[in-house]
Amino acid sequence: MKKTLLIALCLVAAVAVWAQGQETFANFDYTGTNYVDGSFTGDTGVEWNYFAVTGSVAGSNDNSIDGAGMILRRSEAPSRIVSASIPGGIGNFTVQMRKAYTSTGDRQLALYINDIHIADSQTFGGTPGADETVHEFVVNGVNVPGDFVMEIRNIQGGTSNRQVTIDNITWTAYGSGMQFVANPTFDPPAGHYDQAINVSLATTTEGASIYYTTNGSEPTQSSTLYTTPINVSSPMTIMARGYAEGYEPSAVVSAEYGFVVPISNLSELRTQNADNTTVYKVMGDVVLTYQRSSRNQKYVQDHDAAVLIDDTAGVITTNYDIGDAISGLTGKLSMYFETMQFIPTQDPGPATSSNNWIHIPTVTIGDLNADIGVNNYQSRMVYIDGVSFEGASGNYASGENYTISDGTGALTFRTAFAEADYIDTPIHGGTFSVNGLVGHYQETAQITPRSLADFNPTSSDDPLQVPAQVALIGNYPNPFNPETTIQFHMENPAPATVDIFNQKGQIVRSFDIQQANAGTNSLVWNGLDNSNNSVSSGVYFFRLRSGSYSSTKKMVLMK
Repeated sequence: MKKTLLIALCLVAAVAVWAQGQETFANFDYTGTNYVDGSFTGDTGVEWNYFAVTGSVAGSNDNSIDGAGMILRRSEAPSRIVSASIPGGIGNFTVQMRKAYTSTGDRQLALYINDIHIADSQTFGGTPGADETVHEFVVNGVNVPGDFVMEIRNIQGGTSNRQVTIDNITWTAYGSGMQFVANPTFDPPAGHYDQAINVSLATTTEGASIYYTTNGSEPTQSSTLYTTPINVSSPMTIMARGYAEGYEPSAVVSAEYGFVVPISNLSELRTQNADNTTVYKVMGDVVLTYQRSSRNQKYVQDHDAAVLIDDTAGVITTNYDIGDAISGLTGKLSMYFETMQFIPTQDPGPATSSNNWIHIPTVTIGDLNADIGVNNYQSRMVYIDGVSFEGASGNYASGENYTISDGTGALTFRTAFAEADYIDTPIHGGTFSVNGLVGHYQETAQITPRSLADFNPTSSDDPLQVPAQVALIGNYPNPFNPETTIQFHMENPAPATVDIFNQKGQIVRSFDIQQANAGTNSLVWNGLDNSNNSVSSGVYFFRLRSGSYSSTKKMVLMK
C-alpha cells in the first residue's frame, strides 16, 4: 500500500476535508528502455507530460519504489515531469525519490510551480553501488493560490546520466493549514574539511526539537536529541529530523562530512589513486594555463606537473584568467582512458595572484612519445622547436588529427579546441616552433596549441633572469584607428620585446626595447608593419617578452 504522507483531517468548528492529491504512477505504463517524451493521466485525473524519462523496468537495477515509479534522467537537458493545470492551489509538497542504477554521482531534484523555481532537494547517492534508501523531498509552505502547474526536474549530472526514480508525489491544497517543521540545517554545511569540526543543527520552527543519527538509520523521536554541536573528527553522515507539537515532522535531511588528503603539489597528486572517491587538497598554488566552456574544463600546472580539471557540475564558480594562481584546489581524481582528470568538490575562491609566469619546458617529440605511461608531461604546456607538418595543407579544421615531426619522431597535432582562433586559418608551412598542451589518448601522445600566439613563441626555458613583477597591461583604445598605445609594467629595468601578430601567426611588427624602464612603459603602434606598409583591418595579437616572461593579448584594428 502506498504511503500516504498527507491525510484528510476533520476541523473542530466545521466538518471539512483538506483538499489534496497523490500521484503514485500506477497509470504510468511506459515499458520501453529508451528515453522518450510523452504524457499520461495519473491517479488523480491530472494529465502529466514527461520529457526524457523511462519506466521502472529499464535495466536490471531500476530501484523502483513500491514496484512502480518513473525514472528521471539528467543528460544534456534535465529530465522532468510537468503537470497540466491543477485547480485549488498548493500548500505543501512532497515526493519520494531513490537512486536508480549504480553509477557514481549525486542525485538531486528541483520543484517548479508555474515556471518559478521553488526549492531543491538534498543531494544523495553520490557513491557507486546500489542504494535502496528512499528519500523524501518535502517543501513546506509552497502556498501558491489558484490553478497551478507543477514541475519536477532532475538537476544533477551535467551531461552525464544521473538517474532518479520518483514516486508518490503528494500535495495539499492552498489554505489547508497543514504545517510541517522546517527542515533542519547544518552549520558548517556538508563537505570535506582539513580538520575536526563541530556541526550545529537548527530549525526555524519555534519550539521544535531535532533528533539525529550518525549510523545511517533514519532518525525518529527515539534517536539522539540534539542539544549541543556534534563533533566530527572522522568521516560521518548526519541525518536529522525536526519534531514539534501541532506540526507534521520535517523531512529527513542529511549531510555527509569527510576529510581531505593533503597533497603538496601536482607531482604528488599524480601519484595518488584515481578512485573518484578520495578527496585531495593541493596545498601549493597551481597556475591556470587554459580554460574552456566545454565541461568547464581548466588546465592547471605548477613547476613540475599539470592536471586537467573536468568540472561538468560547474562546482568552480570563481572566474579566473590565464596566469592566475589558484590555492587550495580540492576534489577527486578519475581516469578518462589514460588521462587523469581532477573532479572539483568545492570552489577554491579568488585567485591568490595574477599574471604569473608559466614554466613551459622545452621538449622534443621523442620526449613526448616516451612519456606515455610515465605522464610527466600530461596536460602540461610544453615547447617544441623545429617542427613541420607532414602532408597537411589548407586551413586548420576543428577536431582533426595532423602529423608533425621534428627529427626525433612524429606526433599527433590535434585541433581539440573548437574555440581556438587558428581554426579556419591557413595551416603553418615550413619549420616552426609551437607551445601546446599535451594529451594522451589510446596510448598515443598529442599536442594542442591554445591560440595563434602559441605558434613561433620564445622558449620559456630562456636562461635570462625573469624580471620581478613583469605584466602586460593592455592597449588603448581597443578597437582602434589609426593607432593604439600598448602598456606594460616592469618592477626593474630590463630588456623587453613586443611582437604584433596577425591571425595567421605571422609577425607584422616588432619592437625591441634594449632597456625598458622600471614602472609603466608605453609604446605606440600606428598600424604599420616592419616595412612601413599599412596593415588591413582585423584582429591582431601583441605579445610581451622579457626574460622568461611571456604574455599575449588581443586587439582589433577597425578602418
